[in-house]
Amino acid sequence: MIPVRAARPRDDRGATAVLVGILSVFLIGLSAFTVDLGAAYVSNRNLQKAADAGALAAAQSLTKVPGTCNAVLSNSVEVGKAHALAISVAKKNYPSSTWAEDGTWKVACDPKLKVVTVQFGNKGTTDAGFAGVFGGAKKVTTSRTAEATIDVAPGAGESVRPLALCSAAIGNSVPGQFVQIFYPLNGTKSPPQCPKPKSAGNWWTLDCPEERGGATTTLEAQIKDGCKNRVTVIPGQADVNTPGALTVVLEAACPTAPQGSETCMSGDPGSLDAGHIADSWKYLVDQQKVSIFPVFCVTPQCSDDTTSGSGTNTVFPVYKLLGAVVCGYHFSNQEKYHSSTGECAGNPYLAGSDTNGNNENNYIVLKYVSVRTSGSNAESECALGATCDGGLRRTRLTQ
Repeated sequence: MIPVRAARPRDDRGATAVLVGILSVFLIGLSAFTVDLGAAYVSNRNLQKAADAGALAAAQSLTKVPGTCNAVLSNSVEVGKAHALAISVAKKNYPSSTWAEDGTWKVACDPKLKVVTVQFGNKGTTDAGFAGVFGGAKKVTTSRTAEATIDVAPGAGESVRPLALCSAAIGNSVPGQFVQIFYPLNGTKSPPQCPKPKSAGNWWTLDCPEERGGATTTLEAQIKDGCKNRVTVIPGQADVNTPGALTVVLEAACPTAPQGSETCMSGDPGSLDAGHIADSWKYLVDQQKVSIFPVFCVTPQCSDDTTSGSGTNTVFPVYKLLGAVVCGYHFSNQEKYHSSTGECAGNPYLAGSDTNGNNENNYIVLKYVSVRTSGSNAESECALGATCDGGLRRTRLTQ
């Protein structure tokens, strides 16, 4: 018999140590890149937040410039202020010495969308604490951009006062301009600026969308505090270009004024000198509260008076919305008041000293202002600076 020598077991202990060493290098490297990538991600996210905040702040700053899109672009002083504000706001949102602009800043017009676009970008650098050990970059620079837009707000959810304005009486509604808007004498006397109202017994006072009560006390509160529910201009106006076609769109949209409607407001036959209604207007004058007024369309903007019905059944289709500060009124010999200080400085219509007889001259004095208001994502019905522009501005981030 031939003896067989038993095989000696192999000693793999050294191989395990080598494998662990190789894997350790790989895992450490992977962890290093993960840490550096995470830091770059956080930096990128913060840069986007800074770009968004800067672009939106610049757009909001430019809402104070009235007129067309080209008027905004040509106002180099305000554009410069908006740019400086964008930089300041972005730096606060990315407080690092490595922050810098990336050359994206641009203010432009988009006539198709009827908006001003504001583009702003920034960049920042983070240290790659581990990647450099393995031959990677020692610093990582990232950049982010944002775009905000300015357009005419199609509606407002605050500060809407339940008093209609006649389109023929408001003029060009340039911010800073004072205007004296005459109201009908209990619906029986035609005001100088507007056609005789169809709705006898109505001073163009309104019910807010949320109610149809017509109570004097309710009207007092709504004048002082504004409507609780949103009011919006009638859609479809952007597709018409003649007074006749505009009249058809407005009247077709509002055969009635149901409770809750944002676009079709109902009449409230309350007199402007009834109860304590004048006290609410006095409060607005004293506080110089910014107000937003619905406007109904008459000639020459429309081919006819677009209101219909009478009393509480009067229907006021919302043609546009106008921003203003109330600076005075004259509703009767007893109810007249004015201000010529603060926002109302330079008021040429001193209603408080008006000596006209009782109910011979009923009017309200307004100073037009630009108003930045919260808005929906609905398409704007109006180009900046057009006749349908009542000074309401909406700003939004679009990318």
